[in-house]
Amino acid sequence: MSFSEDCRLLQQSFTRSAERLEKLLAGLQARRQSWVSARASKLAPEPELEQLAQELVCEEASRDELVARIRQALPAPLGNAPGSLHVNVTKIAGALPAAESCSLRDAADRVTQLARSVRTEVTLGQRLVRYAQDALRVPAPAGRATVPGYDRSARVLHAGNAAGALLDGKA
Repeated sequence: MSFSEDCRLLQQSFTRSAERLEKLLAGLQARRQSWVSARASKLAPEPELEQLAQELVCEEASRDELVARIRQALPAPLGNAPGSLHVNVTKIAGALPAAESCSLRDAADRVTQLARSVRTEVTLGQRLVRYAQDALRVPAPAGRATVPGYDRSARVLHAGNAAGALLDGKA
């Protein structure tokens, strides 16, 4: 394939990834917004989100192959093999005509922004799950060391120190 054809395929790959990332982000946001009323059955992995994540992995693998072909088509640095060239969207776009360059950069920027949003959403979800696990920790049976936790009214139980004791506003 030609360099311009590979670049067009790279842009299409970015566009497909952006569509999948948008769906993944929407699913993660919906899941996070309903976490308050979540039951154990709702916290199980959702097959649709798992499938989107697998499709993104496959898309990234095909994009890596495209970038490897594009690397071979770009001029190599003096005295080095073409495989040693560091290739990014800016370098690829610099070798394209202006219109194609702008559309490739726009697609790559869109994917980058969506990937950041998805990472933020995943981090938020992980923190909420950890908070729920910590907040709903069951106190140890009598005779054993007590574990900090909260009752149904969000009042701290068995606080050995002040950390977390202000959840209900009382020290």
